Amino acid sequence: MSDLAPSADWEPGQSTLATARGTAPFGVIVFLASDVMLFAAFFAAYFLLRSTNDPWPPPDVELEVVRAAIGTAVLVASSFTMIASERAGEHGDVRLMRRWLLVTIALGVAFLANQLTEYATLGFGIDSHPYGSAYWGLTGLHALHVTAGVGAMALLFVRTVRGRGPVAIAPFTNGVALFWHLVDIVWIFVFATIWVLQ
Repeated sequence: MSDLAPSADWEPGQSTLATARGTAPFGVIVFLASDVMLFAAFFAAYFLLRSTNDPWPPPDVELEVVRAAIGTAVLVASSFTMIASERAGEHGDVRLMRRWLLVTIALGVAFLANQLTEYATLGFGIDSHPYGSAYWGLTGLHALHVTAGVGAMALLFVRTVRGRGPVAIAPFTNGVALFWHLVDIVWIFVFATIWVLQ
């Protein structure tokens, strides 16, 4: 008997969580791969400009490492709260899933507020010098991704409130979670590049 033959208890039209998870995330993974390539181009531009401009960063650049480190800790923590939300959904606890989702959204908004505060205190703009272009381009691109992630999580929250069960929204939940984890991982590299290595 073929391994591809349906099992005895299978019924036509039956939908499984495994099938939903197997097909929907594929498109998300392709999108995330293209997103990684986009960030790779920005990182490459940063290091290229760094190798051809001296001094780097310029004298007028004063970045607050402590503030950036706090923002990094907040964003990394949001990955763990997103995992907690996912696990609550997998166990059918919609209320707990929503609570952790709200915590994750709040952490994402706090990160954005911290980033906007830094932007407001900078003494250089995107057109001040090559460093300014690299800094604003890389951090700005990431801020846009964080904003998109917060929006996606808000939409996910609305779906849970409307009574969509965790199984029904599992593909969307997984996609949002994967995107959010990518945003967090990319920021670690941004922080290391701009604030640690400089």
